[in-house]
Amino acid sequence: MHQRSTPPVPRDSHESARWQETRLRRRLLEGVWQADLEQRMREQVGTIRADAWGEPSLALNVFSNTVRELSVLYDSPYQITHDLPQIDTTAITVLMRQGGIFGMMPEIQRMTLGLREQFIRPHVNNKGQLRFRSVTPDMVLAASTVDVPDVPIEIQEFRLRQCKDHPEPIWTVDYLSIADLDNPVYSVHVAGSDGKLGKDITVEVLGKEASGAAYPYRRKVREGDEIGRPVLPYILYHAKGAKDRLFDPYYWHELVDASLDIAVGHQFVLHVFRDSSWPQRYIANLEVGGASLVENADGSRQQIVTDPSTVLPLFSANDGDGDSYPQPLVGQWKPGADISVLESTLANMVARVATDAGIPPSDIQRLGGTARSGAAISLTNKGKRDQQRKFGQVFREPDERLVGLCAILLNSATGSAFAEGGYTVVYQQLPLSPEELKARREEVFEMLDRGLITKVDAYIELHPGTTPAVAQTKTDEASAVAEALPTVDPKPPADPPAE
Repeated sequence: MHQRSTPPVPRDSHESARWQETRLRRRLLEGVWQADLEQRMREQVGTIRADAWGEPSLALNVFSNTVRELSVLYDSPYQITHDLPQIDTTAITVLMRQGGIFGMMPEIQRMTLGLREQFIRPHVNNKGQLRFRSVTPDMVLAASTVDVPDVPIEIQEFRLRQCKDHPEPIWTVDYLSIADLDNPVYSVHVAGSDGKLGKDITVEVLGKEASGAAYPYRRKVREGDEIGRPVLPYILYHAKGAKDRLFDPYYWHELVDASLDIAVGHQFVLHVFRDSSWPQRYIANLEVGGASLVENADGSRQQIVTDPSTVLPLFSANDGDGDSYPQPLVGQWKPGADISVLESTLANMVARVATDAGIPPSDIQRLGGTARSGAAISLTNKGKRDQQRKFGQVFREPDERLVGLCAILLNSATGSAFAEGGYTVVYQQLPLSPEELKARREEVFEMLDRGLITKVDAYIELHPGTTPAVAQTKTDEASAVAEALPTVDPKPPADPPAE
């Protein structure tokens, strides 16, 4: 991450360590981890050997690969329904889709799983359009209550802004708090060198004060209230269902650490493949000609490029007085290592790391025939459906709160009358194969015929993710249609009597 894009480090050592861990993961997820890999190489093999290996390859990133394979919940946009069937959710769905949320969600899940948390900040622009911004947790300081420790009530978001009197963009802090519901705060400050709040520039940035009665993010006015209840315009996504903390930055640290170790092993495989996958020649009482001197920070070394297609110049050695050494000797050793064994070992390490990350071995399929077949992880369709069901239970609540927050912001900014709660999201699973569909239908219909499940249960089983309320409505509609159809006598009419 470029130095200019890094905000001031918080004074609190716990928050500083959290940011540092999160930024390492961001670099791995965003493909800018070459410096981290070079550092790990120097730590494990030394500076001289690392320099001899050359610039490292970033082709094998187990952490990013595993997180990407697990992030399948939003492969298709989710559907939005409401607990009250008479409330139409078409308009709010269209506005959210136009704001780009459905295209963002696959990346939101990837960052949430990798960083363990992720924020979304929706807002309504001056044209009345919804827009969404992704905020990583290493740009945020937050606080919550003891009773609800996983939902923030106070947020400080660090943002680069172009402000007057400053020729270059400067780091600012958006400070929002609803800790005191009667006096909510929204202010913008210059970020201090220690991450603290500096000069208040709210009016310069927002054009007006936005705290107290002027706080802009509020619910509709309820009966008996003079002003709507304030809300924070952020939704915090957690990678785990546990609700006992605001941030969980170190979960999967073993996966992150193993990814760097495996990447170093991958460099060794490439080094062996490139430099010692053929028999190594050796000489005695001879000198190699054409060696060049290579300088580096830790000294110098002589090297000469060898290859099966090149001719290696050799000269008879002498003791410096013109007398030759004994008879020269030329021979060879076997190749430096067995590439297939190294690749197999590396693949086993990758599979073990993926299993530790929660991917059952039965759900992993090899990518045969590709350059990375030995070390890439790919989930089967069944494995992806399992992960969709697993993470659907974790992401459903914040997704539903996001819909409600969008309704609140639209009502507050445009005067619309969307329902501000009661929304349900239904995720679209990967389609089953024809054989799987047939087997599921037969099982459900048999249980229904035997009276082991109700029609509502059967509908939910055939349409995963549907709420009981929606399933009841659908089955009632189907029953009404069936009752309205004319009754057909299953017996054919009798033949007329013969004359």
